[in-house]
Amino acid sequence: MLKLLVVALCATPLFAAPAAGEPESSAAAVEAEIREELTSLRVRLLKLEAMLDSLQEQEAAPAVAAAVEPAAASPGTATAEATAPASAEPLVADLGNRKATWTPPKAVSDAEPSQETPVGVASSGGQAISFTGLLDTYLSYNTNSPENGYNDLYYTNPNSRGFGLNQAKLEIDASGDGPIGFRTDIWFGSGARLFVLEPNADQIGERLYLQQAYGYYQFDNGAELDVGLFGTIAGLEVAESHLNWNYSRGILWAWNEPFGHLGAKYSVPVSDTFTATFMLVNGFDNTWDQNSGKSYGLQGSFAPSDSFNTTLTWINGPENWNTNEGWLKNVSWNFYGMLHERFEIMGNLDYIQNSDETGSYTSWGMGGYARAHLSDQVRLAYRMEFLDDSQARSTLVEQTLKESTFTFEVQPVKDDPRFLTRIEYRRDWSDVPYFQCSDCRDGVALNQNTITLGFMWVFGPKE
Repeated sequence: MLKLLVVALCATPLFAAPAAGEPESSAAAVEAEIREELTSLRVRLLKLEAMLDSLQEQEAAPAVAAAVEPAAASPGTATAEATAPASAEPLVADLGNRKATWTPPKAVSDAEPSQETPVGVASSGGQAISFTGLLDTYLSYNTNSPENGYNDLYYTNPNSRGFGLNQAKLEIDASGDGPIGFRTDIWFGSGARLFVLEPNADQIGERLYLQQAYGYYQFDNGAELDVGLFGTIAGLEVAESHLNWNYSRGILWAWNEPFGHLGAKYSVPVSDTFTATFMLVNGFDNTWDQNSGKSYGLQGSFAPSDSFNTTLTWINGPENWNTNEGWLKNVSWNFYGMLHERFEIMGNLDYIQNSDETGSYTSWGMGGYARAHLSDQVRLAYRMEFLDDSQARSTLVEQTLKESTFTFEVQPVKDDPRFLTRIEYRRDWSDVPYFQCSDCRDGVALNQNTITLGFMWVFGPKE
């Protein structure tokens, strides 16, 4: 357009004929003025045309550079793929039968972590592994001052001479989004020595123990199959201090119930309120079976509401050394009831019978529990138990044992139960002299009194 205007202006007559009667000198002056204006206009138009050409050249420069760039590559490397744009599809790494996808970060600098980073094992996109820790320490005083330094009957906090490490636990769980996962519980401390289940394990020393190590498969109907080493389905109390109402474990848990099994366990919700469990295992508290027989377990759990549940368990199998003759039977029943939002009760009944070539031996007992929530951070718990071991099946002494325990618990942080402290008074007594006592006749006494201060830290999510 500018070029046409320039041509038009150049073709315009330089001067017009003077009007009739106009003096010739006046016409010459007008002509000079017009010529000056036309010259100025031509200069401006030429400048505009030069600017337009410059702009057009700048717009065309990137396209020319892009077209020339492949030719600048080293000889023999310029291919059709080299000029194609990068694929927007995510990269896929083949991990056996599993595939993990990774999407490249979008406009993220090297110093800024990408929000697209996958969650999983070593950023492979596999199942996420969670780690939970437990640290449980205590300070204990025994009025009998036993010479051997042990609180009798106390498996989990045996040290009577001051501070002790009860439990240090690392719980590893891989649940992921799919139905397959595994669980491993690694234990340290005096309270973990119960879980030495291999022969000749005393050569390892009391340092590292496995409480659980199993894989599981979860079905769509809510059922779960566990295979490996897992905690027993019998009883009421559990191995972890902070999950019980009292700090120390009761005599039924320690002396009249199994701790763990190696085998397979299948749990299935029969209804919204009833769950059935079946297991086939090597036996009681052993991973290396002492004979060719296997033990089986059946359990039914009924929970009609959050304020009440009850469980009945039966475990049976040949558990004598190098023979399938004779059977070890364990029946366990327990219940839980919330009488008020701040007052709860529990009960436990446990019966064990074992028969061999010499006869049949039985031990059984009961326990009652109560807990009051004095506030959101303060709780008071009480436990009362007795164990009839008159045939010396459990303690190897013909006796009847009883214990009474008061536990005062404080949760320092109101909304965070991951740290608890408990002070506990416990009295154990028997109908025969059984407890170590340095100042007593024959070095044994009918009873034992202990005061324990326990501290429990859980490292992991609040829930």
